[in-house]
Amino acid sequence: MRFFVMLAALLIAGPAAAADLVVERTADFTIDATINGQPVRLRVDPETSGYIILNQAAVRRLGLRRSLLGSATRIGPVRLTGGSKVAEVAIGGVTGDRRLVWLEDREAIAGADGLIGPADMPFGRVTFDLGPPRDGEAAFVLPMQFERSFGLYHGMRIGEHDFRFQFSLTKPFTLATAGAGAALAGLQEGAWTGEAVDQVIELGVVRPVRPLRLARPLPVGGRFLLADLRVRTGDNRGNLALPPEPDADPDEVVVTGRSRQRAAFVVHVGLDRLEACSSLVWDNQTRQLTLNCASPPAV
Repeated sequence: MRFFVMLAALLIAGPAAAADLVVERTADFTIDATINGQPVRLRVDPETSGYIILNQAAVRRLGLRRSLLGSATRIGPVRLTGGSKVAEVAIGGVTGDRRLVWLEDREAIAGADGLIGPADMPFGRVTFDLGPPRDGEAAFVLPMQFERSFGLYHGMRIGEHDFRFQFSLTKPFTLATAGAGAALAGLQEGAWTGEAVDQVIELGVVRPVRPLRLARPLPVGGRFLLADLRVRTGDNRGNLALPPEPDADPDEVVVTGRSRQRAAFVVHVGLDRLEACSSLVWDNQTRQLTLNCASPPAV
């Protein structure tokens, strides 16, 4: 969920406080905070952008009036717009002014008042507790980068392209843009394993996706393996070619068009892969994410 605050100078968070935070799956990874002195419940997610993203219901309850600076995000070809406001936010005993964003016609998250990312919180470390350790578990340490409009990501050069990998505890499936899916299919011997279906990507936006399996699992950061993902077949493919049909006739003529969207190489690692993890730990000082997970066998 990449948010832009239009015509705005970005507010940069202060240094992290010397404290740790643990958010638990049993509590939906939520924390208590206040906005302008009023209590709110925020869900912490590793892939959230550097803004606090509020539900419309919370905006109304808090009595927030949008500033002259709007906000916008794009999911494939779908562009969503909303408002923004600077307010006093208190988290973990640290109070400061923060820019809040929201969308005009939809909620950001169910079961909480909004979303926040761990890189923009006043804690030395944020641990996402998913459950007890799994058999065969190992620690995968990934250096991360942070962009306020995009959030935390692990950058990798794969083939000729710069990829961004995000980690989501709200997405049930690992999702790749069409550009990422096309490139990985060519490099890692990927093939379709099912038909295309419509799926909610986020914020209620439905896009076509298709399951892809990599015959050679992709080692993210050298060791964390990805083998199965769903490709958003209509989003940000550029002019790259997606895999052919498994039963395609070699003499069949296929007509393809040029995409109007630039290719993007983004993969959101979802719960289908992270279910094999007992915890994710974000270190605000070293700027690293440690994934304590079992890994599928390399083929």
